Amino acid sequence: MIIFSLIILAILLFICMVSIPKTFWRMLCSLIIAALIIVSMALMVANDRDHFGMKKVTTTTTTDLISVSPSSQMKMLLYQDVGTSGKERVYIYKKHKTQKNPTTTNPDPTNTSNKVKVVSETPRVVTKTTRWVYKNSSYKLWFGIAGNNHKLIKHRNTLEINKDWLTLSSAQAKKLQKLVKQNSASMKKEAKAYVMAAVKKSITAAMKKDPTMSAAKQKALTAAATKKATAAYQKQAMAKMVAEAKK
Repeated sequence: MIIFSLIILAILLFICMVSIPKTFWRMLCSLIIAALIIVSMALMVANDRDHFGMKKVTTTTTTDLISVSPSSQMKMLLYQDVGTSGKERVYIYKKHKTQKNPTTTNPDPTNTSNKVKVVSETPRVVTKTTRWVYKNSSYKLWFGIAGNNHKLIKHRNTLEINKDWLTLSSAQAKKLQKLVKQNSASMKKEAKAYVMAAVKKSITAAMKKDPTMSAAKQKALTAAATKKATAAYQKQAMAKMVAEAKK
């Protein structure tokens, strides 16, 4: 609307300059229209540079955060560095379990920030999006031709994961998968020996406290000790390989 107003004011200024015979009225009319043109142009610049007539509006959206790892026992959030500083990252994740191609955060660091947060609740991505919007329909009518309504200011992503998740770069994840494959056979042998030793230790300690322990209780204790020792070994072995993958 303001563009059309400027065109009309420019035409009126021309008409005043050439059609009004009396100097006083011609100058007065021209000065008023010229002032209106200057004010209109100043408002256009203010709208374009300082977002005159606009306000910031922030909306929050939440989506599920699903691990990109094919293994349900190894949950991962991957990232890829942007640029050479290593300070900005693009994170890679899934929104649905059946999703084939993973989702990535916006790679433009000028309007996107990412933060990883460890929580006890279900993993999710909380995105706060801030945009410029017109304060009311009148401002939109006058300046909306600029096409800057709902202009993006910033995306703020908070990726909430659990403490058992791994946060790795794409290269580190590939290296980790390779290490797991290479050490699979030796890990099985080590796990068997580790679990057997842990179970034997638990049973021995329990039998000292209760020499008359029934067979049923011994069986239950063995199962519990086996489960605990297996989880402990997997955590220990994975920690070593993760450390190796990050080198």
